[in-house]
Amino acid sequence: MTRQATGPSRRGFLMLGGAAAASAAVMGLAGIAVPGGEHYGALLNGEVPQVLSEKELAVLSVAAETLVGVIPGLPSIYETRTPARIDRELSLSRGTLLSDMKASLLYLEYSPLMSISLSRFSSMGAQEREAHLRALSRSEDPLERAIYNGVRFLVFFFYYTDPRTWAHLGYEGPQVPAKFFPAGNRIENLEALS
Repeated sequence: MTRQATGPSRRGFLMLGGAAAASAAVMGLAGIAVPGGEHYGALLNGEVPQVLSEKELAVLSVAAETLVGVIPGLPSIYETRTPARIDRELSLSRGTLLSDMKASLLYLEYSPLMSISLSRFSSMGAQEREAHLRALSRSEDPLERAIYNGVRFLVFFFYYTDPRTWAHLGYEGPQVPAKFFPAGNRIENLEALS
């Protein structure tokens, strides 16, 4: 009667452990080799975060830029101040929405390192970022799809609430004059805070 193996042999276990340690070391070196916090400030386009960190706002900015892209005749996400307006909205809501968004942005930033990329999301080229977001949107992991959908929803919501984008949607604007709402998240509110 032969004995069946119920798990990896000791040698297999040691080889697997060695491979995991080597992978962790490579990922650690990749984290050191990839630009650190100093490059996040350059991605903010002059915005000062209210509740997000510089890193989180930078990742949000890069994600927004990738999701919206360049649409001829429409303002950029920087002209509409989409990332800053999302940050402003998060400062008003706090609680679970804020913590979920912070966690989602950190996952988005570091998830490429988990898929054998040697680059963080904010350091990737435009095509790599598009491919990574597409992969998250089609992922079998519901958490990854939720992260993609949550970030995408906020970006498009705040981008397309800028009046300069309305004609592109076929929307002629409100039928009554807009009033300034001090707790709002429009560009006028950001300027009032400065």
